[in-house]
Amino acid sequence: MFDPYHNAIRNFDLVRGDLAGSWEDSPRDVVIVNWNGSHRDASLRFFARRGHRQIIAGYFDGAPDDVRDWLRSARGVPGVIGVMVHDLARPLRRPRAFARAVRSEP
Repeated sequence: MFDPYHNAIRNFDLVRGDLAGSWEDSPRDVVIVNWNGSHRDASLRFFARRGHRQIIAGYFDGAPDDVRDWLRSARGVPGVIGVMVHDLARPLRRPRAFARAVRSEP
């Protein structure tokens, strides 16, 4: 809810009001779990500039190989410390394929 390129905007989803600027009070030691695949380059750079460490969160509905795009975007971005897959509603369908995709990207 701190990403101005994703959900920290006015009238996001079921939020009443405006989340813009919510990142301003976020301490630098808060680790951001970044799952903004639509604007991942801008989002990764935004939080890196703010000094946050980040964990890339692969999207459960995407193909396991989609994490490779994230990893390419994260090259050279300081503070990216890991990658995970998250699931909002159902068990991960292909955990081994996701792990292989992560390992295969240099």
